[in-house]
Amino acid sequence: MPESLVRSRSRALAVVGLVVLIAVVLAGVYAIKGGPASAAGEPSTPVAQAPKVGGPAPGFKALDIDGEPVSLEAYRGKPVWLLFQATWCSICRAELPDVEAASERVDVVAIYLREDRRLVADYAERLGLTIRSVPDPIGEISLSYLATSVPTHYFIDADGTIVSVLKGALSPEEIDEQLEAIGAGSAAQG
Repeated sequence: MPESLVRSRSRALAVVGLVVLIAVVLAGVYAIKGGPASAAGEPSTPVAQAPKVGGPAPGFKALDIDGEPVSLEAYRGKPVWLLFQATWCSICRAELPDVEAASERVDVVAIYLREDRRLVADYAERLGLTIRSVPDPIGEISLSYLATSVPTHYFIDADGTIVSVLKGALSPEEIDEQLEAIGAGSAAQG
């Protein structure tokens, strides 16, 4: 077989291979993104969205480290501070004394991302925590809030409306400001 014919066939196979690869990639994108609905600007499957400031806080039911039931509905009529954190998080641990002090003015529910009851109970005992500690071993609560980093703070007013969402450690002044915003009073009022 002449060399030019071999080169010609090799190029043809390379082009066919490239066309097949592009077709597979486009089919994958089409399958993931969806068909005509996506082109019209409508998602083909529902996409989880983070709860928004000014919107309702997603409800949840869980057990705290003592095996007691906890639900957001139980706090209706009172402001509440949901604190998403983890036992391994040094920033979370550093702000806990300020969180504990603030818990005299507002109900604080600390939700531990993907950690089990035994680990969280041991952590709370070692640190002498009095705030409500709720393990979230499969991440169900964290997912409903799309809390993917720690610490993440949700400040919720007595009506169950999210007033603010903050990420990272908070200073005592920032905590006071947020508690004022949800109607939990100032440090001076106690």
